[in-house]
Amino acid sequence: MKTSKRFVSPVIMLFLLLTLNSCTMLDQINQVQQLALCEFNVLGVNEVSIAGIELRENMERDDLNAAQIMQLTAAVFRREMIVDFNLLLDIDNPNNKTAAMNRMDYELFIDNKEILTGQMNQPVNVGPNASAQLPMPIRLDLFKVLNNETQDALVNLAFKLTGDQSNPSEILLKVKPYIKVGGRELAYPGFLNVRHTLK
Repeated sequence: MKTSKRFVSPVIMLFLLLTLNSCTMLDQINQVQQLALCEFNVLGVNEVSIAGIELRENMERDDLNAAQIMQLTAAVFRREMIVDFNLLLDIDNPNNKTAAMNRMDYELFIDNKEILTGQMNQPVNVGPNASAQLPMPIRLDLFKVLNNETQDALVNLAFKLTGDQSNPSEILLKVKPYIKVGGRELAYPGFLNVRHTLK
């Protein structure tokens, strides 16, 4: 009894591979399109610190104790005002298909001053009719970023990040998402502008 063997020709194999790759690429391109339809929002900031001093919500300079004042003063003399905080980004996908990005470039403005440009290399997938919260860790030296500002202005800006209802700060976050398609990275055309008032 002869055993029959099925043989798939190289042409058919190539066709199948190209078809599968095309389907994958189309799916990735579709995810980019879905991402363009998503809503980006800044929810606020948290875990704010200046010169290693943790700042509570709505905290003011007068709330610093003696040790913290000395710590802040030492930072001023060193001309090194390190500020750390998390910028909380919300991505809402109102579509019935998954939206995704491989990474993103961003530019951060506070009160119309460019504070930072950076890159976040964290893949994000947002399911259909779902949302995802993305904490963006920000670290910068205000003396280097805003070297034309007075020391008081630098300290005040850091405290405004905790929320100041009498003098709210305006945040503008510009984001450019990227996604890999067929082994290449494609960028979203232009930047998405996300605005938020800290208060």
